[in-house]
Amino acid sequence: MALLDFDGDYGRTYNARIRRLIPAYDAIFELAAATAAALHPEAQRVLVVGAGTGTELPALLEALPQARFTLVEPSEQMRGFCDELIARIGASERVAWGPDHLDACCDGIFEVVISHNVLHVLAPAEQEQLLRQMAGRVAAGGCLLLSSYGESSPPSLELGLAIGRCRFAALGMDQATIEAVMESRNNKVFSMDAERLEQQLTLAGLEPPIQLLQALFNHLWLSRRSAQQCEGGGQA
Repeated sequence: MALLDFDGDYGRTYNARIRRLIPAYDAIFELAAATAAALHPEAQRVLVVGAGTGTELPALLEALPQARFTLVEPSEQMRGFCDELIARIGASERVAWGPDHLDACCDGIFEVVISHNVLHVLAPAEQEQLLRQMAGRVAAGGCLLLSSYGESSPPSLELGLAIGRCRFAALGMDQATIEAVMESRNNKVFSMDAERLEQQLTLAGLEPPIQLLQALFNHLWLSRRSAQQCEGGGQA
């Protein structure tokens, strides 16, 4: 099975595997939805970048009951799984698909922009491009919620990797898969550097990100655009 082949076997087994790969997977979705509800309970427009199978959508739809959601997801297979979930929970009237890629999207700006577990499947230059694109779609007073893999510096890096190996084994992952996951670092899974994240978001006119959660190397960040800024990023 090719790691991160979202239109292949990895995508077909994604929901069954992802919680072993990402610690606090569900907690990140729960906390992001609660943060969006606390900041923008009456939000009208929400953008979800990398919607995947749609696991985060039920909590978001409940947390933001007035919002309509635009979804971006490049994988045809993952979009199909997401469509099944949307139909199952009866949310079709509140959810619409945007273009497959954010650079072709989207009409207007959004009070809430959310992207879970996407940045770390992109190389650093692509991470920066996506960050700029997402930041540019955050409305004045709006927020950006991001979760991603982000490594620490030595010596805590080595400790974290050792803990990760033991966690995978305790969850029943076989040794060959553990090695494949570890070997994916920096060639299939790329760390989102916290300093680079802050630099890109502040250059795009957003406030420095606040870390809301960390579980080993997995992080959830919040960044906001000042209510005084106009759409172009300048002061109103």
